[in-house]
Order: sequence, then structure tokens, then C-alpha cells
Amino acid sequence: MNTSHSLVEKIALLLLTPDALVTLSLEDAKTVAGYMSVSQLEPQTVVFQANQVDAASDYMLLVLEGEILIETLSSGDSAVVVNVLGRGHLVGEMSLLDGTPRSATCTAQTDVEVARLTRNHLEKIIEEHPVIAARLLMAIAKRLADRVRLGNHKLLMLSQVNEAMRGEMNVKSRKRPHRFTMPVAV
Repeated sequence: MNTSHSLVEKIALLLLTPDALVTLSLEDAKTVAGYMSVSQLEPQTVVFQANQVDAASDYMLLVLEGEILIETLSSGDSAVVVNVLGRGHLVGEMSLLDGTPRSATCTAQTDVEVARLTRNHLEKIIEEHPVIAARLLMAIAKRLADRVRLGNHKLLMLSQVNEAMRGEMNVKSRKRPHRFTMPVAV
């Protein structure tokens, strides 16, 4: 790749942030950064669309500057903001690994600069630097595992709230007669 030394350094340092791949060494991150390409996005640019089958989905992005809005559709076809990611955050790691359509829509909220790692470049890293590739993949796997654990925790909390609400509704419904109950003449 033709990424300048200072840009490689900037990308590498951002790869090492807690929101990216903190478990890599600086030298590993510099090697990975050398395979990444940088691009600029204007505000309101759709970075990728959820469930879009015909688009290339085999890359991840590292946000170098700016903010990206992450949205998903709710059951009523309205968008739900999942997160706003800024400098040092990764976007799209799952699709880098499996190439499947995106699970969320991402839109640039500001002027955004991103570094892109494609699956082809990941495969080159695997061929040319297998030890670094193993550490990179382990770092990505750890991020994904952390997200699954967080999702499981949120589901558990929602389940507990749901159970509490059900219990409350059952208590209230036993205290008052049902509105459709008619008195029976004897």
C-alpha cells in the first residue's frame, strides 16, 4: 500500500485504542496500518446500508476523524440509533470476516476520515505476516466476543424488566374486574 509513514503511525496509534484493537503491539498495528487505505466522507454519506446484498461487504473501517451514526430498523420500520462512533472506533469487523451484508446502516454525521481494511488485504497479511494476522484476528474475535457478552447482559436485563412488568400487570388485573365482565342476574 502507498500509505505515508506519518499516516501509518496515526492509523497504528488509533488501532491501539480501547475502542479498536488495544491488544495489538505498536509494531503489529503499524504493519496492519500499512495495508489500509484512507478515504474522506462528507456529512450524510451512507457508509453502508443494512442488509444490502449487492454491495461489497468485505471490509472494516477505522474512524480516524469525525462521527458515524449506526442505525438499525425496529419492528415498525423506523430507524433506531444504536450508537455514534468517533475517532478510534472500528466499524464492520463482522463483515470483514464473513463478507455477509451489514447488520446496520452507517451514515457519516460530520466530515469523516476512515482507514479501510479489505478482506483481500487481510488475506495478504495472513500470507505475508501470519503471526501478526493471528494476533489481529484474535483482537477482532475478542471485540466481537465482548459485544456478544454485552448483548447477552442487555437481553438478561430486558428479560428481568419484562418479568417485573408482567408480575405488576398480573397483580393489577386481579384487583379490578375485567371491563368486559357483565354482572350475572340470579
